[in-house]
Amino acid sequence: MSVQSTQSAQPWPTRKTLVRNGFTLIELLVVIAIIALLIGILLPALSSARSSARTLVCRTNMRSMGQGAINYSLSFRDVIPAFSWKADGYRTRYNDLRNAGNDKIAVGHQAISILRDRTGMTTIPRNATGNWFASLWFTHLTYLDYLSTNPEEPVAACPEDSEQVERTQTPIEDYTPGTIKRKFESSYETTVLANSVDRAQGALRPINQHNSHWSLFYREPVYVVTRRFTQVRYPSGKAYMFDTYDRHFADEPETLYFEPNAKQPILMFDGSVSVRATRDANPGYRPLDPTNPEPSMIKKQIRGPFEYFPGYYRWTRGGLGGIDFGGAEVSTGQP
Repeated sequence: MSVQSTQSAQPWPTRKTLVRNGFTLIELLVVIAIIALLIGILLPALSSARSSARTLVCRTNMRSMGQGAINYSLSFRDVIPAFSWKADGYRTRYNDLRNAGNDKIAVGHQAISILRDRTGMTTIPRNATGNWFASLWFTHLTYLDYLSTNPEEPVAACPEDSEQVERTQTPIEDYTPGTIKRKFESSYETTVLANSVDRAQGALRPINQHNSHWSLFYREPVYVVTRRFTQVRYPSGKAYMFDTYDRHFADEPETLYFEPNAKQPILMFDGSVSVRATRDANPGYRPLDPTNPEPSMIKKQIRGPFEYFPGYYRWTRGGLGGIDFGGAEVSTGQP
């Protein structure tokens, strides 16, 4: 009599009974390809969103700068904030900053005086030659009390200006007295008309730049004058503050505001900020030759020889009485 085993026979697994615990190589490659495709689709959108956010921060910064300037004017009889020391009339507690020989030197002394007071670094050297054009990127120093009283004012640095943002975050003690002023620069230049006449008036001569390098300004020994907001005839169309560079939209680095495809946020005299294309602005004029229909031409070396460009809203025809956007240029006697 045969004895039957009490254990049931275990059948060999078949293709249908196999349980898979992972992906095949092909499936894994498909998943990776899908993820890579999604990243490729999303990255430009994320980059665009970040860029838009930085542009928004820039516009907010400029609006804060404009509001600070307006608040300053309310306290000082409508005066546009600007460096105002003249060779023949200012006082300072710093002996080495006294007795400036001309307005160019006096304005530089005023900027140094403010930096010394605000930082406590009294050894910041004076600018005896007057070559430092403080009015371009340091005008906000004159109304710090109407911003945050912080010399390295955060709203003065465009978020796309990584170099200046880094400077503001670098401690004062890491600078020497000769380099400290770089920490307090603004990314935004203030119109040079804030403390200069629109055209020659007796001994007063306007700042000018025709046929010069974009960073070189000509200032006569006597040029400083007090300007007021009420002298601005078209506050919603006259540029007050803007970036020297197109940091937000340019394909090429170091693209300057006056180049044909430049576009950037601009603060107007009414306190509004909007993104404007340079090509939409009026071309401007020559302060020393206001009846000439041609604009001031400023130069930049891009590749090879220098190229010349209209000065646009840096040199608004008619000065503070002119208009950059939203209307035809005013008459300054041009044909």
